[in-house]
Amino acid sequence: MQQAVLVTEIGKSLTLGSRAIPEPADGQVQIKLTTQQVAPHDTYGHDLGLFIADRLPFILGTNIAGTVTSLPASPSPFKIGDVVFGLGSPFYPTPEMSGLQQYALLSTESCAKIPQGCTPGDMVTFPVNATTSFAALFDVKGFGFPAPPPFPPSKEEFDAKELTVLVIGGGSAVGKLAIQYAKLAGIGTVIAIASVGRTEELKALGATNIIDRHALPEDIRAEVKDITGQEGVEYIYDCVSWDYDFAISLLSKTKKGVLLTLHPAEKAIELAKEMRPSARVQFIVGNADFIQPHTKAFWEALPIWVKEGGLKVGKVRVVEGLTLEGIEEGLASYRDGSAVLPVVVHPNSI
Repeated sequence: MQQAVLVTEIGKSLTLGSRAIPEPADGQVQIKLTTQQVAPHDTYGHDLGLFIADRLPFILGTNIAGTVTSLPASPSPFKIGDVVFGLGSPFYPTPEMSGLQQYALLSTESCAKIPQGCTPGDMVTFPVNATTSFAALFDVKGFGFPAPPPFPPSKEEFDAKELTVLVIGGGSAVGKLAIQYAKLAGIGTVIAIASVGRTEELKALGATNIIDRHALPEDIRAEVKDITGQEGVEYIYDCVSWDYDFAISLLSKTKKGVLLTLHPAEKAIELAKEMRPSARVQFIVGNADFIQPHTKAFWEALPIWVKEGGLKVGKVRVVEGLTLEGIEEGLASYRDGSAVLPVVVHPNSI
């Protein structure tokens, strides 16, 4: 048996319990967790039941890193003792692929060995957020831009330098990854709406322009026009909003426009029909199925991007052990949409 942190009732306190250690099936590995990072969707799962409401009790956590401790009978690309990081799944029928427990399963298609020079604490910051922003920029359901090397070059003509991407919430973890992906892809203008206190950091990551998130909406629209010379932007990635009136108002009036959201987008879709009828709105989900058929190639590329410095490791704060108070504080930090120092949990730390 192992210890696990359980959501037994939506919106209520977490519970520390015990459950069986899961055994890997074909295409999976069992890992003993060293690190697990709490993410915003974990807060929404706890508070609102996002992804998990019909399968309680359930376990949160999909940013996972640890040591391979068991393999299936079928051939595997990993061996016992490999140190890996990977993407769990809140969609799995049972919580075997969740991180707030001492042992978990990972799909071999959605994990990778930790690259030389990096630690589990470094790499556990990437799975969900890197998948999400990859989907936003490079999946056909997102912007559909050609992915940077080691992905093969696009067969279609593509002038990245002429494109403008606007990231709302550029200081968030997903926002910062989107900025870095845009830089890797050679996007010419990358505008981030964020705290001006992050200007130096975000420009170092690849943002060309920073707009103060505290400015009045009309002032932000005017600044976007000053930067682009146009009324609105064709590609907008909104990493933080629940209300999309403002984001939609920033979309181009003359081009089709794409708005990507990280929260369910039904209301945004209806609003866009009124405000920007030619625009497309898409809710981006940071999981393996969403980025198919690129999942395998993405997990081969991700360690390379990190090792070569194209994607930077973010700062975190650590909770030792499955400490309910520390984990709940980490979940609470995402509730008001402000800048967060993410919590990384060490599930097997005593």
